[in-house]
This record gives sequence, structure tokens and C-alpha cells, in this order.
Amino acid sequence: MECMPIRTDIFEYDRSYRAYKETADDYERGWLLNRTLLKSLQDQGLFSRTNPTYVVGDIGCGEGDSIVRYLQDIDFKGGLQIRAMDNYVKYIGNGPCSDDDNHLQDMSPVEKNFMQAKQSQVIPLKDYRIIYGDLTQSDITQVMCTEEEVRQSTHPYDLVYCGHSLYYTRQQHKNGRYGITYVLDSIATDLLSNSGIAILFHSCLISDSYLSLGYFSRGMTQDVIPSKEEYQKHSTEGLIKKSCNELGLTCYDIQYRHGMHFSKDLIKYRDVFKDPNRYDELLDNHDALQDFYRILFIAHRPVENAYADKSPRGLSQLVDNVIDQVEKYGYVQMFSCMQVVLGRQGSDELKRKVEVAVDTCRNKISYE
Repeated sequence: MECMPIRTDIFEYDRSYRAYKETADDYERGWLLNRTLLKSLQDQGLFSRTNPTYVVGDIGCGEGDSIVRYLQDIDFKGGLQIRAMDNYVKYIGNGPCSDDDNHLQDMSPVEKNFMQAKQSQVIPLKDYRIIYGDLTQSDITQVMCTEEEVRQSTHPYDLVYCGHSLYYTRQQHKNGRYGITYVLDSIATDLLSNSGIAILFHSCLISDSYLSLGYFSRGMTQDVIPSKEEYQKHSTEGLIKKSCNELGLTCYDIQYRHGMHFSKDLIKYRDVFKDPNRYDELLDNHDALQDFYRILFIAHRPVENAYADKSPRGLSQLVDNVIDQVEKYGYVQMFSCMQVVLGRQGSDELKRKVEVAVDTCRNKISYE
């Protein structure tokens, strides 16, 4: 089993994530909502200044492709500086860097995406910084701001994005505070300017969906239908809302539905997916192999662990649950939430503009 190209002893996150991303329409739907929000704010004059450069933060930036897409088609007249933070060295490289570090060889994925964006001007990117930071360990303000900005409390950020990363902060931060509350407080108090907003994207814990199947498989819930108590404990969008209420921050929710799609070979390979001894049969079929990794992405468990689990949480039942969803809906249901949070410096005028933009997004969703 150790010699198989498919690793069964570990959860292969990268391969599973890429398989998920290949067919899930989460990013497309999120981009459309983000574009609607920013366009509405632009129409209300929010991005009209020519100086200084707009500063955009991306906390949990991944490979940097999402932030580049989110900022397209908006007329940032003063240009853009992006400061991107992550703790996954495979994505960001081995240390802090900026566009001055222009070494084409051995560029990290984030560097390549930002360099290409700057050269092509698909967004008006003037410069960027790529920063190592751990949401559970790092001082967010110290990581995301320069020493001078910290010393002068300049609140440099016009936009801060945090996409699918606050799941990891549903625990105590190194500084002793609850993780989600600490991160939101840092963004709202120290990072955002008086016209700045934070835009957060996270999957929602809703019954009969990708996340409810995954959390049940991982033992986080007692059933595929989460209880009220389990929802309160594990629902990231709900915990964000709760933390905002505790901090006195304004937060708007825009929920949307989308799907994780599978190939026409999904049902044909049902028994193969359940049996690691037959995984060599997947190696000559790209579509079936990608379906397999999408199932693993839901489970977030090593194959050996899930296969040995003969309970309803195990691999066999998960495969059946996925196929049931696909037969019922045509895909595995996914629900996500875009949340817009205002900084402590935000004015009543900014709040009114954001409310107009949020209503525009909600109306767009209701007609789709």
C-alpha cells in the first residue's frame, strides 16, 4: 500500500483541494457577489481618490489568485498595494518578500500571481508584500502593519479580505483571547481606515450539505443534521456574527448556495472509492481520480483512517452519502456566506453606502 501513487496514510490536502477547486463554483459565485458589492461602492464614490495608493490586505491568502480576481473590474484610481499573509510556506515561500524580490526562478505561487498581475495590469497593482503569519499565533497588527504604522496608529487598510481561514481560529489564540474575536478586533480596531471594510468568505454549516457531511465524518457532530448546540459551536459564520456583536462591530451577512460537481463516472466507481485495494483502477481515469479526491476533501481524513472506520462516519457511508446528494441535486450542496464588517473608524455615511451595496447583493441572489 505504501508504494501506491495515492497516499492512504495521510490526508493529501493539496491534491484534494485542487480537485475540489476544479469543479466547485464557490469562487465564481463569491467573485460575482464581491464584484457586485465593490461596484455598488464604487458607484457611490468610495474608490475615487487618486492618492494615496489603496491598501488591501489578504489574510489567509492561499496562492493569491483569489484576491487578484476579486479586485478586477474596479477602478481603483490611486492604484493598489496588496499585503498578503499566510502560514503555508508552499504557497508564500520561505520569508517576507515584496515586488523588489524579483527572482523568476523558485517563485512561490503567490509571488507568481502577483508579479503577473502587476506586469499585465489586470488590476492596477503598484506593489505588494507577502508575509508569513499564523492566525492562531501571530500578532495580526504587528504582522500586517509597518513599525511606523503601528507607532502612529495610521489604520492603513481600505479593504481586508479573509477567505476560508477563520475556521482555524475557533479556538484560543496564543495571546489567550478567543481566536475569531481577536482577529476581528485587530482588523476593525487597528487595520481598517475610516472608509475601510473587511470582506469575509466562509462555508456555512447547513444540513444536507458538503459541510454537514464533512463535519459528521470527522466526528465534529453526532449526526449529519447538526444540533443547535453543534451549530453554535462550529458554525464559522455564526461565530463571526457573535464575535461582532460582542465587539460592537457592524456585520452584514449575504448567504448563497452553490455546488461541488462530480463526473459522470462517480456512480460507476462507487465500490472502487470504498476499497483502497482497488485504487490502482483510478490511476488511468482522471475524472474518477478527481472525484475520489473531492470525496476526500469532504472527509478531511486519511484514507486508512476513514476506511477502518466502519461506523456511519466511515469511508463507505461517506461515498454513499455523496452519491445520494449527487443523485438528488445533481451535485453536493454547498452553502457559503459573504460577510462585510465595518471598522471602528467607519462613519455613518460609510455604513449607509455599505447597506446599499449589501442590499444590491441580496437582491442579486434572490433573482438567481
